[in-house]
Amino acid sequence: MATLAKTEKTLPSPSLANDEKEALGEVSSSDIQSLSSVGGRKPRLPIGWRILILVSTCLCSFGNHWSNGLIVALKTTIIKETAINNSKFATLVAVTNLVNTFLCVGIGFSIDKWGGPLLSVILAAFHMSGAIVMAGAATNNLNSYPLLILGKVIAAIGDGSLDNAQHRIFSTYFARGGGFAFSIGAIWGVANLAQFTGQSTANVIATNLGTYAWALWISAVISLFSLLCAISVVILDRWLRNRYDVTDQTDGQILKNHTRRGVFSIKAIRHLPLTFWLVVLFAIFENAGVQSFVSISTQFAQQRLKKGAVIGGWVSSFYLLLPACLTPFLGIFIDVYGQRVTFLFVSGLTFLISMLLLKFSHTVPIFVAAYVFYAISQCVTPAPQVEIVRSVIADPQWFATAFAIKKSVVQASIVIITTAAGKLQDETAHDSLDKAVSLWLAYAFVSVAISGALLIASRSTLLPAARLAQVVPSQLNKEVERLVQKGDPERSFAHKDVKEQEKMLKSPVPGHEGLRWLFLAASIGIIFVGWVMFGLGVSWGVHGSVIAGTTGE
Repeated sequence: MATLAKTEKTLPSPSLANDEKEALGEVSSSDIQSLSSVGGRKPRLPIGWRILILVSTCLCSFGNHWSNGLIVALKTTIIKETAINNSKFATLVAVTNLVNTFLCVGIGFSIDKWGGPLLSVILAAFHMSGAIVMAGAATNNLNSYPLLILGKVIAAIGDGSLDNAQHRIFSTYFARGGGFAFSIGAIWGVANLAQFTGQSTANVIATNLGTYAWALWISAVISLFSLLCAISVVILDRWLRNRYDVTDQTDGQILKNHTRRGVFSIKAIRHLPLTFWLVVLFAIFENAGVQSFVSISTQFAQQRLKKGAVIGGWVSSFYLLLPACLTPFLGIFIDVYGQRVTFLFVSGLTFLISMLLLKFSHTVPIFVAAYVFYAISQCVTPAPQVEIVRSVIADPQWFATAFAIKKSVVQASIVIITTAAGKLQDETAHDSLDKAVSLWLAYAFVSVAISGALLIASRSTLLPAARLAQVVPSQLNKEVERLVQKGDPERSFAHKDVKEQEKMLKSPVPGHEGLRWLFLAASIGIIFVGWVMFGLGVSWGVHGSVIAGTTGE
């Protein structure tokens, strides 16, 4: 008994020593094991398990992106087999964008409320169900247009926000400057690779197997694989939380579960600063322009190269290979050096160069150079934009909501530009796309102007959130202290730690609520115009060429 009493008296001592070491960031692996066995605490999450979460989460949307280009790649075949016109085909391919103009925001709130793992399973299940319905619509010469529409609508529920759920998972397991940007780069690298494979092989499969139904069934099988990956993420996430101390990188607390109280509220918009709305304004033009150009890339390649659909599909899909290879490395660069606003400007500038080359030159070498610049633009669009949304908002727990708002407006902008381009194409001889390129050129000019202004502002104290998005992550605390010293004297930063000061700097300035609601009203207006343009497109019978859910959203 005396020995046991002596042991009990000595137990707290090493525990206290380890707590002090942990506060200084000097806990060794042996200390962690001591904490685990003596103090009852769980060990920290090893890097190997974080990598497994990364890989499994990336594969959740593999089937989604595989199927993105199938319908448009098979346009000629589908129109012929289902006996529909361009107007009905436009409805078929645009329905995903239309559904997600309003659905993304509601699902974004849900992701913030219940977490990314659960929603990734639900959304992947919706996509797989839609893929099966679409494949069934083409089986045994059924060629049912209504069933194709139904399948697209069901799949759209999952397509529009699955990437948002994945980003939420990554924001939980990876910190800014600590692997988050790399994880986003990795997910879009996989996405580009999946979309390239699906888009470039669609016509090959349909031609060699005798029916386009086989291309759709293969897509459905791959969607099942992605659903199984999503389920594995839920199981793995729950096991890791039970076995290890998993730190939630959005709030710094130990992750017990993903459900949060008080998150499901439209009032989240009050917490979004001016910098966020400027990023949304940039995305309306750059994101929508880059994504929607995918929709005409195959047909444009056919016209310029004077080749068939198979060659055009391979050439137009080639732009996906560069992003697939480079986006993970771009994410590493952002994690180490920051410069998020700079990458916004680079993405807009390369997009502008690409459209200028396509507009004013008709030679094959210049055409190839234009598609290379377009590939670079695709490469530097996704990771910086996802990263900057997380970086500029004051509370990372609102990340999914903020990203969903941006994505909803982008979806509407895609409908606007593609419908207008289709109308221009229909009014030209031989369905030429030369005049339509002018719209993408205008979008590129506006995106460069916005990102350029934001880049200039980020070099001053005018927009603190933009400034902090630029700095090297390792220098973030020093920059926060500098901005506090030069900040508004009416805002009290005293007696607050660096994290609280950073949150205050990124928070909307009191007294400017009207400006934020003005941006919200403009966003709703764009969504409304998108629906109106879609209705006009149906009445005009314009060429349907929208690809929803493409990379870089």
